This record gives sequence, C-alpha cells and structure tokens, in this order.
Amino acid sequence: MLEGLKAVDSTNLPPEGDGTIRALSRIGYDLSDALADLIDNSIDAGASRAEITIYRSDDEVTSVTIADDGRGMSDAELRIGMQFAARTDHNPNDLGAFGLGLKSASFSQCETLTVISRKAGTTAAARWSVEQIGKDWKCELLESAASEAEFRRLCIPAKRPVTGTIVVWDRLTRLAVGSGDHDLDEFLANEVAIIEAHLGLVFHRFLTAGSLILTIVVKHERRSLALPRTVKPRDPFDYRRSGSEGWPKKLITELPGVGTLNMEAHIWPAGSLADGYLLGAKSGLRWQGFYFYRNHRIIQAGGWNGVVRNEPDNDLALARVSIELPPGGLEMNVQKSALQVTAAQEQAFLGAQGDGITFEEYLEEARKVCTSARRANKAPKNVPLVPGQGIPMPVRRTAQKILASSGPHQELDFVWQVLDQEELFRLDLAETRVLLNKNYRREILGEASASATDAPIIKILIFLLFKDDFERFRFSAKRNAYLKACNALLLEAIGI
Repeated sequence: MLEGLKAVDSTNLPPEGDGTIRALSRIGYDLSDALADLIDNSIDAGASRAEITIYRSDDEVTSVTIADDGRGMSDAELRIGMQFAARTDHNPNDLGAFGLGLKSASFSQCETLTVISRKAGTTAAARWSVEQIGKDWKCELLESAASEAEFRRLCIPAKRPVTGTIVVWDRLTRLAVGSGDHDLDEFLANEVAIIEAHLGLVFHRFLTAGSLILTIVVKHERRSLALPRTVKPRDPFDYRRSGSEGWPKKLITELPGVGTLNMEAHIWPAGSLADGYLLGAKSGLRWQGFYFYRNHRIIQAGGWNGVVRNEPDNDLALARVSIELPPGGLEMNVQKSALQVTAAQEQAFLGAQGDGITFEEYLEEARKVCTSARRANKAPKNVPLVPGQGIPMPVRRTAQKILASSGPHQELDFVWQVLDQEELFRLDLAETRVLLNKNYRREILGEASASATDAPIIKILIFLLFKDDFERFRFSAKRNAYLKACNALLLEAIGI
C-alpha cells in the first residue's frame, strides 16, 4: 500500500522494561497454565520426573519451585533459555513453541525468576528481576559453587539427579491471601486441587504411559516433613461404553492453511459421574467440545471455537471430539490453553465427515442422546440457591435461614480467576459459580486485604442480581447483551 515511502534513516528501539513486564503480568496466565508451560520445558528436556513445590510460612506463600531430572542446560544454553523470544531450533516434537514460555509464565506470577541447571557435571544459574529488566535488561549470572549447593538442596529428593533444572519463583504477585486464621490453608487446599486437576488433564497421555511422574508438594519453611501428591491422569475420553451404539467415529476435514485433520467424535454415556467426564468439576457440561492435542499434550480442553453457537450447549453435554494437530498446526495463544481458529476453518470443521457420518449429524446424534436421557430422568427443580464458597460463613448461615429455611439448597460459589479484559464477572452456569476477574481484584478491594472471603458486599449484590440466571440452560442474545452492559458499567465504576 505504501511502497512509495522511502526510508531515510533507522533507529534501534528496544522494548521498555517496565512496560514489558506489566504486559507479561497481564498476559492471561492463571497459576495452572503457568506451571503447565514450565512442565512443557521439562518434558522437552527428557525429564522422567518433575516436582512442583509450594513453600509457605504461617501467613503466606513465599516461593514456588519446579524441579526436574531432565538433561539440564550448559551455561550457553541457559543464556539462550533466559533470553526473551530467543531464536531457538525447536524439534517438531517439542512442546515449546514461542521461546517465551519460561519468562512469560514466570513473570505472570512473580517478580524474581531464578533458573539453576546442571549438565555434564557443571551447574549454571541465572536470575531475572523486574528491577533489572526495567533498568537495563541485564540478566544476572550467579556464582557457580553456591548454585551447585542450591541445586542439591532443591532438586527432586528421591533421586538426587546428576542432571536437571530448577526454576524458582520469588516475590510472588498472584498468590496473596488474607489474614484470617484459616485463609492460607483454605487457599492452598483449593489451589493445589485445581493445579492437580489441570495438570492431570493436560498431560494425561504422558502420565498414563508412565513417561512422566509429576508431583506437588506444599512445604512449610520451618518444617522438614512434607508429603508429595502424585498427579493422576485425567483422560477426557475414558469411558467403558459409549453413550450411543457405534461411536466413537472417525471424521476428516481439510483445514485451510493446515491440511488434513483427523478427528474422533465421541458421545459420553448419559449420567456419568466418572472422573474422566467431570474432570474435577461439578458437572461435565463445561467440558463439551474440541480437545486439541499437540505432541500428546492437550492444548485446548473443550469449547467449540465458534463452530457451535451459544456454547456451552446443554444438549451437547456428552459431545467431545479428539483432534490431533500436525506439526505447525493451528495458531495457539501464548499460554497454550486455546486455539485461534479463523472463520474459514470454522466452516471446515462444520463440514467434516467420515465413517458414513457428517459432523452436523454427529452433533444431532449427541443432542438426541442427551435430550432422551434428560426426558427419562426429568424431575422438578425446587431447590433454592444460596451463597456458597467465597462468602463469610456467618453470612452464608443467615442466607440459608432466610432463603432456604435451613432446608435443602444449592450453593453458588465465588471464585477469583483471570477473565477477559472486558469482564469484571462471568456467570458459570455449568459449575454454579460466579467468576470474578482476578486482574481487577485490587481495584475492587481498595485498601482491604485479599482473602478467601473478601469483597462480601460486592459478591452478595451480584448474587442477588443474577441468582435467577442459574435456572437457565443458556443465555439468550438479549440476556448476553445485558450481562455485557453490566460488566461495562461496573468496570467504569471502579475506574478501569
């Protein structure tokens, strides 16, 4: 368009450090995604074991380490690994993709990143801090003997590997909790369960094959005893008998810009309470859709990428499609948690066919199985909704008395989570919970401390305003527009 414009000079414009780190901290990682990104590096390094250790004091989470027994890095390799968006020659079978994972994942959670790695009898260590990045982009290279001692102290204890890598997060930014007597214990119990469920799903093929053993430890700084929890595989297609005879079936599509894509369309049995269906959630509704695998790792777990409108669709709760991505496949986000699909590719998915069936016929069969099961088990729902987790216990007890006469009830939970920039809250019908945007937590709390039951007035007002929405299976276009308007007004009110 502007071929006629000629350059008369050029100038070097390196990125501004403070702005880069602020951008990375808002890139959209939650803790589980950030940890999964680092486990990718461990797998690429040939590790057979990786261990996540969360260090705590009486009052707070103080640091996090991720240790593996992979091949480790030399000093030169470590320097490349610490470089932002470094030019690396990734093997097509590697899980790494952008050269950003270690840094972007880490600085989404902390302000100091240290990496200690041992290879060929030599230990190398380097450290980034937000101050050094903001000042002059100088990465600190750490003293060898002390780094060797720290490697031996922090490496996986059961094996004492001669090679491996340890990533250390200090000055954590996303793991602050309140000052209540049990806030930290409650937070850690919930967070470890979330991490375990997420990693068990994302890496289920590696864990099932036994090529990776993954453990999580919570360790008090003043106590030596800490029992590791082994992450168990969570296979989203692990059922004994299909929900419809003759399924699963193979489908094929030609995807623009990618090529031939193999798909396997599944229909889960109705009413299943299997771990592979619930995947750590209250229901399987949220887990319908596409499961994209890249080199045996799940890149996206559920969701229809625009192919099915008004998702999640209550009538497609049993529908899941496994898709193997070829090398270079579809574009994914930096967190490696979702695929970016074009409009032309949406149409290609919709036109997939094979085994004498089309994709649209598959969706129709899945809907038929789901609606038939619902009709057979239909029962009136007269259980009142009351505030649940995230609300102070005295308020919850009062609400139960007022709204449910202390009788049977269903709880609506409140959870802080990273959401889209234009969302202050999101109603999660599948899990009966309200998600609040973790990125705006400080703006909502003001000078108040963050805790498991913080912002009670905001949460109760949202409960009262939207509790009737949880009797719906889906939102109409008009209701979606109203929810969008509510988010916009609330964001304006807190000055975003």
